[in-house]
Amino acid sequence: MWQAARPVLTGVKVLDLSLQLPGPYATRLLCDLGAEVHRIEPPGGDPARAFPSLYGEVNAGKRVEQVDLKSDAGRARVLGLARECDVLVEGFRPGVLERLGVGYEAVARINPGVVYCSISGYGHDGERADKPGHDLTYHADAGTLAQGVPSFAAVPPLPYADLASGLMAAMTISATLVGRATTGKGAHLDVSMADVMASWTFPVALPHEAGEVDLFNHTPHYGVFDTANGQRIALGIVHEQHFWERFCDEFDLTDERDSTFAARQKDYDRLRHRLESLFARLPAEDILARTARADVPAAMVLRPVDVLDSAPFRERGAIRSSESRPRYAYPVRFATDLTNPSHEGPASAPGVES
Repeated sequence: MWQAARPVLTGVKVLDLSLQLPGPYATRLLCDLGAEVHRIEPPGGDPARAFPSLYGEVNAGKRVEQVDLKSDAGRARVLGLARECDVLVEGFRPGVLERLGVGYEAVARINPGVVYCSISGYGHDGERADKPGHDLTYHADAGTLAQGVPSFAAVPPLPYADLASGLMAAMTISATLVGRATTGKGAHLDVSMADVMASWTFPVALPHEAGEVDLFNHTPHYGVFDTANGQRIALGIVHEQHFWERFCDEFDLTDERDSTFAARQKDYDRLRHRLESLFARLPAEDILARTARADVPAAMVLRPVDVLDSAPFRERGAIRSSESRPRYAYPVRFATDLTNPSHEGPASAPGVES
């Protein structure tokens, strides 16, 4: 039987000192995999509480405590928790926690096996280490903001740098825990959000550097098209000749059927215009029905809020209902009879401040 997640990290204790989205998203993933997460927030709480739905989603299942790290009692409280944890995650600028007495060296002295993960904008060394930033500026610096059509050189529809760095942090923490089981040694992980985004540019940057055609932005039948009823369709044909031939057969483009992928890329402007004109005359539902009949990849362009009511995602359990509101599940399932940890409710109420 498929389950939403397997509690593979049961028994792992995580101390979360991070704020906003990247670190809390990383520890939410660890929590979903069975880790026990104890979250420390400053007096007054994480500033992300200004966005209750977002805060509640990434901090579900965690124990929350408000602690003043600038006080002796608060510092002692955090070091006491750090002595017993397997993983510590923080998201401050380099040097901040060192000045407060809970940096990696201080924690490693009392807990040599700790996996200490620091998530910051530009990493702990280099000329930009102290530079402030947010998701958008990391995109700009990493080259991902200007990719694609000119209209994409604006605010992206999702905070990809925040989410990607949280995902990368969770993956590397998990890998380090596996290594620690053999060596007994902990590590200090330096996750740079800009570095993570820069690493995601390779599908576009490397072909450009090699003088090759941009696969994603210069393939006429790979993109988003307007339809007759105002909805938008994503057509997902890349280089596959069989998809292109089926599409041409279904939409009566027999004169285009035998053209090669290279020829179609070379003839981008003409062919793109022809497809745009074709779709502009047809309602989205008709296009979806015909591409499905031809077994050609296509989909309606949905908004993020539309996905909350998506029957396929609900059938898979990726979106579920809890306390009369939609919740997101861990997106990987295991073939196992073990059940996943249940994090249906919000984060626990904050404890007393130290």
